[in-house]
Amino acid sequence: MAEYMKKQPLIAAHRGTSGANIIQNTIAAYENALLHGADIIEVDVIQTTDGEFFVFHNGQEPGLVGINRDIRTMSSKEVKELRFINGMQERVSEPVNRLEDVLEHFKGRCLINIDRSWFYWKDVISLLERHNMNDQIILKSHGSREELQILQDSGSRLMYIPIARSEETILQAEQYSVNLWGAEVIFETEDHVFAGEKFIQDMHRKGMKLWVNAITLNDTTKLTAGHDDNTAILESMEKGWGWLIDKGYDIIQTDWPLLMKGYITNERKSAF
Repeated sequence: MAEYMKKQPLIAAHRGTSGANIIQNTIAAYENALLHGADIIEVDVIQTTDGEFFVFHNGQEPGLVGINRDIRTMSSKEVKELRFINGMQERVSEPVNRLEDVLEHFKGRCLINIDRSWFYWKDVISLLERHNMNDQIILKSHGSREELQILQDSGSRLMYIPIARSEETILQAEQYSVNLWGAEVIFETEDHVFAGEKFIQDMHRKGMKLWVNAITLNDTTKLTAGHDDNTAILESMEKGWGWLIDKGYDIIQTDWPLLMKGYITNERKSAF
C-alpha cells in the first residue's frame, strides 16, 4: 500500500491550496497543498467543445479568468488563450491547466480526486484509464443510475465514491459492478444517519471509506452539520475538525490542510 493511503484521517485539499499568486485548480496549487500536508488533491474537470480536458471549476469564470461565459462552451484553442486573475486581482501568465499535465505531474505521488467530470464520463474514464493510475485516482459523481451504468460498462477499476445525501444513493451504487471504494456523505444535522455510529461502523465493516467535507462554501450551506473550517478557525478546532475525527470519518476535505495537519499531529496524536 502506498504511503499516502496509510494515514488516518486522510486530508483532502479543496481545489489544491491557493492564495496570492497561486491559483486554485493548478499544478502550483496542488504542489502547495502537498507542502501543506494534504494526502489528496481535489481536481475539478471540464471538457471543451472539441473534446480536450482542462482543470477548472465551471461557474468561477468571472473571478478567475475575467469572462462571463461558461468555459465548457469554449474550444481548446480558446481555453488555452485564457489567463488567470490572481488573489490580488492582477492578470497573470498562468494558463488553465490541462488534465493530462496534472495527472502526469502527480503520478505516483498522492491520491487524486476527480470531481465534476460526470458530465462526460465516457470520455474522461477512457482518458484516466490510459494513464494507468488506478491506485491513485478516486472518481466521484452523484451516483445516478446513468452514471453507474457508464462506469460499469467501461470495465474500469478506478476507485469510485458516490456523493450521498441519503443511504439510498449508496445502496444503489452497491448494485453495480464498480470499484466502490466508499462514499462522500453530506448531512446538515447531527442526528442524520450519516453521523450515527451504526452507519459509520457498518460502512467500515464493508471496507468502505467515508469522505466528509469540512469546507465552508458560504454562510448557509452545511455539509457536515456545521463542523467545518470556519468553526475550526473561528471557534475551536475541537468543535470543527475534532468532531469529525472523533466520529471516525476516513477523509476530511478542507481549504486549510496545514492547519488541519498541525491539529491532527500536535493535538490528536492518539485519536486513531
